[in-house]
Amino acid sequence: VFVFLACLVLAISAAPEPRNALTCQICVDIVTDFDTWLTSDKTEADIVTFVEELCHAVGQIITGFEATCNFIVESQLPGIIDDLVNNNLDPLEVCTNGALMGSCP
Repeated sequence: VFVFLACLVLAISAAPEPRNALTCQICVDIVTDFDTWLTSDKTEADIVTFVEELCHAVGQIITGFEATCNFIVESQLPGIIDDLVNNNLDPLEVCTNGALMGSCP
């Protein structure tokens, strides 16, 4: 389930489509699950490595996905982690004004 959710949040953040209530709810749900997982004694390096492995796995199925996914991970994931853990932001704030800005209208 987490693999699917992580891939979905990456796809949402890369999608050029206008944001709406559905993309917002998906983003909030994924970020909430990710926040719960983050607080289970993981380091930022552990998290980035895990998500990059997910990028590789999905890249085996979807041509060209791995490079895009890795770019998003490297550019967005540290900010998401920082916002959730250090700034104690709620998932809606992350999806609206944080690292995934624009996922919510």
